[in-house]
This record gives sequence, C-alpha cells and structure tokens, in this order.
Amino acid sequence: MKLFHKLLVAPATLGLLAPFSAVANEINLNQVTQYGIDQEELFEQDFDSNTFSRELAQTDSVLTNDSISGSNFEAGSFSETTIASFSADFLIGATEGDANTQGDPEAVVANYSFEIGLNTTFTGDDDLFVNIGSGNTIAVSPLTTALDFGNANADALRVKDVHYTRPFGDKLTVAVGDSLDISDQFTGACVYSGFTDVISDCGTGNSAGAGGDVTISTSYDIGNGFTLGAGMSGQEGSTTDGIFTKESNDIFGFQLAYAADSYGAALSYASADTPNVDTIYWGVNGYYSFDNAFLDSVSVGYEVGNPSAGNDAKAYFVGLTTAEVGPGAISLGLGTNNDIGSTPLIVDDAETTMLYEVSYSWNLNDATTATVGGFLQERDNANGEDLTGIALKTSFAF
Repeated sequence: MKLFHKLLVAPATLGLLAPFSAVANEINLNQVTQYGIDQEELFEQDFDSNTFSRELAQTDSVLTNDSISGSNFEAGSFSETTIASFSADFLIGATEGDANTQGDPEAVVANYSFEIGLNTTFTGDDDLFVNIGSGNTIAVSPLTTALDFGNANADALRVKDVHYTRPFGDKLTVAVGDSLDISDQFTGACVYSGFTDVISDCGTGNSAGAGGDVTISTSYDIGNGFTLGAGMSGQEGSTTDGIFTKESNDIFGFQLAYAADSYGAALSYASADTPNVDTIYWGVNGYYSFDNAFLDSVSVGYEVGNPSAGNDAKAYFVGLTTAEVGPGAISLGLGTNNDIGSTPLIVDDAETTMLYEVSYSWNLNDATTATVGGFLQERDNANGEDLTGIALKTSFAF
C-alpha cells in the first residue's frame, strides 16, 4: 500500500514543478539581478536617519462639526513634552533595641524601592508631575520607619503623587495636587542631608517641613534674596470628612526665607487644625557654608508647638557636613526626638530624648550613590532600651 501511495504522489509533484520550470526559462536572470542592485541604491539615497522627521509623522485634519475645525494631531508630541525618570533603591540593615517592651527585631532585613517620575510640560514653563512607586517595605519595621525608606506596596505599582506646577510671571509659582506637602514651594534654610527621617527635617518637620494631602503651595520671589512661601492643605480630601470642614484635619502655613551666597535663614509658621486639638508651630532654620578643607556646612533648627490643649513642646537640631573625605563626605547630626519617632517635639517637663546619627555618602558613578550610616534613638525609662540601627543604602537614578 505504501508503495502505491508513493507512485501517486510522484506524478503530482512533477506536475506542480513543471509550471515553475517553464516560467524560469522565460525570465532573464541577469536583468533581475541588475534590477535588485538598482533598487538597493535608490533606497539608500532616499532614506536615511532623518527621513522620518516630525513632518512625516504629523497629520493635519479639519473637523467640520459645528465649532470644531482646524485640529492638528502630532505623533511626536508625547516624546517631546514628557520626560520619564527612574530610580531604584536597595537597603540592607538591622536594628537592636528592646524586644520585650517594644518588640524590636534584631534580624538583618533587605528592602527595595522603585519609582517612576513623569514630567510633562504644556507651555514650556509649567510641569505636570506624576510619581509612581513600588516596593516591599514593611510598614512596621523600625529600620525603614526611622529612615523613611521605600514604599509599603507589597510589590504593587501605585500612584504616589500627582501635582501641577505653573509660574505666573517671573515672581509667583503655584503648585496644586494630591499627596503634596504645603511646604513644597518653601525655600527653606537647611543644607544638611539627613540619614534618618527626623534629622532630614532639620528639627522643623511640623513648620518648615509641614506635610499635606490635597494641597496648594505657592512661592513668591520678593527680591534681594527674600522669598515668601505659603500653602494650605486638606489632609482628608479623599475621605468623607472633606477639605476645610469642621470634621477634617487641615493645615495652613507660610515661610519667609532669605538666602545669600554662603548662608541663609528661614522663619516658618504652620497651623494644624483637627476636630479636637489645634496646634500652632513656629520654626527657625539657618545654615552657613564654609570654604575650607575640613568643614563644608553647618545647619541648625529650632521649633516650638503650642496646642490648644495640653503642654507646649519644643525641638532643636544641629547638623554638620564635612568637606570631601576620600570619594565622599561625612554627615553628623543630632536632634530631639520623641520615643515613637514621628516628630522631633518633646513635651515640656518630659524627659528629653535625643537622636544621633552619622553617615558617609559617595558616588560610585554618575548614576549610582551609596550611603552607609548608623543611628541611636534614645528612649525614656518607660519605653525600654534605646534603639540602634545600621544600614547601607544604594541608589540608582536613570
């Protein structure tokens, strides 16, 4: 049977090949070859890296639907007006404290953070910013809480911040958006780069570094080195309590700052209104930059809080940054810090607890920075042993 099948297939195959053979006899192969060479040369002459310019990607259309006409659609507009930036941070470190009273872990932990920043301009001067982030940070980790590191998103990619900034003339700049601090447009007067979160606020986290949610923040260039910043925010804009209502938590604030060539100062005010307690904060910051081979700059801060109920509170901070030591620089800072670490303010007549830190930062290359540091957060007698931590953070920007 198999032999019979082969005998049937053979004539059919020959029948299919016969027409191709006849056609091949009628074609001049030399002419075909020369035609291919000519077309290749023509392609190389007419098409180069500049062939597909923006003009070719542009489509002009006229829509004659009532009042709509003369609309231009440009395929290259997205890439020309939007810039994307990326960052990845890795942290490895450990803490040691009071496992019995505070439940402090002593294991070495590793976390990462990844963020995408999208900046779009519509006029050439304005900016629409969208920040998207992901990470595996544990929200209750004493190390990541102290350093304010990463995103507790369980590896999910989520929008963190959306705001729009626009200048009005040469003096006034306005920013409005969600997850935006009222101090976003404040000039400030602190050049210290803190290792821990509290020290990063230079002791004035409730005034010069006031936070917010649904916010408008402005700055005005007075001239001669002076700038005026102001802002207001509804911290529960995404809830049923609303913005600037009796039930909501709202913040109002302003800052007057001055900056010269080597020094600066700032006076900040913030009013935090809550349904139960309203608190007024005043903060003062200053810095001085040196021109020597040993010390680069010193920054100081002082803040007071006056609540409508309860005792007043205060905070202070000092931070030093050295000149270059090897490939990087050393930062040393100290400041008041309460036991839970969310604010530097210490209530009057309470035991003063301090936070001390030291860190060293250097550039591995143009896009990579490494920082190694340690900190000691004091606790009063009622809250157990002090918390110490050490960590190495590597940051990539691309």
